[in-house]
Amino acid sequence: MRVYFDELIGRVVKDESGTPVGRIFEVRVEENEGELEIVEYHLGTAAMLERVGLSLLRVLGVDRLHMTTVPWDQLDLSDPKHPVLRSA
Repeated sequence: MRVYFDELIGRVVKDESGTPVGRIFEVRVEENEGELEIVEYHLGTAAMLERVGLSLLRVLGVDRLHMTTVPWDQLDLSDPKHPVLRSA
């Protein structure tokens, strides 16, 4: 299955019981044998602010926000418009 990053940005992730966990704002990738692989998803306000840049955040005095990180294999994207956080 192919999912495009721009389809995921801002999507609300819910846990299996339907409780919102946070919105997807960043994806961390690593190169493996010439291919980019998703390592984890970053959720929440801190992830959104991370997109602005950490140096700017520090200038504004924001350096201790909580960001939820989700390993790639714990996010069910079978319906990319409604991502679900699977139990570990």
